[in-house]
Amino acid sequence: MRHIIVSFMLAAMLCGCGNKVEEDSYFPLATGTRWAYTVSSESDGNASRENHVISVIKQITQDNRQVAVRRSESEQNIGVEYWISTLPDRFVRIAQRSDLEERATMDAQPRTVLPVPLRKGSAWTTLTTTYFILRKSEFPRELKYSHKALMTYTVESVDETVTVPAGQFSNCARVSGLAFLTLYTDPVRGFHKVPLVTNEWYCKGIGLVKLERIEELSTAFFSGGKMSMELTEYVLP
Repeated sequence: MRHIIVSFMLAAMLCGCGNKVEEDSYFPLATGTRWAYTVSSESDGNASRENHVISVIKQITQDNRQVAVRRSESEQNIGVEYWISTLPDRFVRIAQRSDLEERATMDAQPRTVLPVPLRKGSAWTTLTTTYFILRKSEFPRELKYSHKALMTYTVESVDETVTVPAGQFSNCARVSGLAFLTLYTDPVRGFHKVPLVTNEWYCKGIGLVKLERIEELSTAFFSGGKMSMELTEYVLP
């Protein structure tokens, strides 16, 4: 489950260039930038808490474009690297690599992370999966490899104040995501559309400060869960 949390959360950060861009960016991704988070999750009736670190380790060139390589790692888990590229109207993820792989795997299509500029009402879609819904009696219990859903992301606000262990931040953008996964939940309800909900808060000059994922479900066949991630400290070069 820890690797899952890393996966969905970190397709959402990008590279910038120059001090002014970094100060004004919701994604200050100069090499050497580092974020530490506390992750609290509940799944299948079990609660867990762990530390998670994201860092920008280097800049590379791919197809004549500058690409930021972000590394994501947590306790008792392998690290994952994401390649983020900047297009004229959006930031995209173009590849990823785990510590078990020698080379990065290119995405079939660039995966939209955030639009540029980030404005209230902006919306986009991308594929997601379930990270916390588990089968109760069938194996494999996880659905992440077999079930996909199209999530619609919307910038709900750009002037929110967020308080996390790392401090209080103002003028933050809140991005919400909503998708529905159709499952045969039990003989009584039959097929049911299960909501998958994501809320993310990004602050200028800091980056991602808070993230929530909610997948509520409790039936004879499935159990759900949720996760909250909050910034505890950060380093900006």
